[in-house]
Amino acid sequence: MYERVLIIDDSQEIRDFLSEYILQPKGFEVLTASNGLMGLEMAIAKEPDLMIVDQQMPRLTGLEVLEKLRERGIEIPAILATAHGSEETAVAAFRLGIRDYVIKPFDADEISESVDRALRESRLQRERDQLVQQLMESNSQLQRRAQELNVLYGVGKSVASSLDLEEVLHRVVEAAVYVVGAEEGSLMLLDEEQGELYTRASKNMDSKAQSMRKRVNDSLAGKVLQTKRAIAIGNDSKWQRTHTALLVKSLIYVPLILQNKPIGVLGVTNRIKETSFDSNDTRALSALAGYATIAINNANLYQDIETERHTLSAIVDQTDDPVIAVSGNH
Repeated sequence: MYERVLIIDDSQEIRDFLSEYILQPKGFEVLTASNGLMGLEMAIAKEPDLMIVDQQMPRLTGLEVLEKLRERGIEIPAILATAHGSEETAVAAFRLGIRDYVIKPFDADEISESVDRALRESRLQRERDQLVQQLMESNSQLQRRAQELNVLYGVGKSVASSLDLEEVLHRVVEAAVYVVGAEEGSLMLLDEEQGELYTRASKNMDSKAQSMRKRVNDSLAGKVLQTKRAIAIGNDSKWQRTHTALLVKSLIYVPLILQNKPIGVLGVTNRIKETSFDSNDTRALSALAGYATIAINNANLYQDIETERHTLSAIVDQTDDPVIAVSGNH
C-alpha cells in the first residue's frame, strides 16, 4: 500500500515540483490543494500519511490548518514550508507537532531528506503504537485468563467439598455467565423417557425460558447432545432462527458427558449484546461442564450409598432375634 502525501501550497509551480520530482519518483501517492481551506478539507477526508504545508496561503495559513486539525483530534505528520521564517513561527509550528520546518526556496535534496525523515519517524511511531496496543490486548487477555482460572478453581473446590447438587449446579451456571460475559446461562439435563432436555439450573432467565423443554430430535441443544460436540453460533448463523426456540444474538452449547454417555447441555446466550463468543469461551464452558458432570456423578454415587445404607438399616431393624453362630464344641 502506497503512503499518501498531501501538498498544500498556493503555488502551482511548487506543487508540481514536489509532486513530479520528489514524491512520485519515490512511489508516494500525491494529493494537492491550492489553499488552506481546501487542504484542511482534503486532510480530514483523505487522512494522508504526511502533509507538506505552506505557511502563507489564502483562506487559511499553514499554522491555522494544523490548529484546526488538532481541534478535531486529528494528528497528521507535517512539514511546514515558509519563505518568511521567524523564531516565533518556528516555535508555534513545533508546538503544533510538525516534523520539520523548511525555508523557501528549498532544493530537491533538502526537501527529499525532510520527507524521508518525517515518514520514518511516523512509521516508527505507528510501530510503537501498534506494539503498545498489542501489549495492552495481551495484558487484558492474561487478566481475563487469570480471572477465568480463579473462577474455575473456585467451582472445582465446590464440587470437591459439597454434596449439595442444587448448589453446585447453580454455581456452575453462574460461573459460566460470569467467565464469558454472557447475559443468560442454563444447565439442561436429559429426560430419557420424554426425549427432552429440561432446565435444571439457570441464571438471568425468565420463567418462560426456564420452563421450556427442548426436544432432542428438534433443537440445537439436542444436536449437541446427540453429537457430543459443542456448538457456537453468532449473528450471521443459520441456526439462529430455525433451531432455537428463543431468538438469540449468539450462544454456546457444550455437552455434559458421563462415562461416554451424554446426560445434558450447559449453555450461555446473548439476546441483546452484539458480541459473539470465541474459542476461549467454549473451552471455559467445557471445563465447567466437566465440573457439573463430576458433581452429578458424585450425587448419584451418594444417592446409591444412601439407598444401600437405608436398605441395610431396614434389614437390621426387621431382625428381632439376631442369631449368633457358635462352635458346637462349646
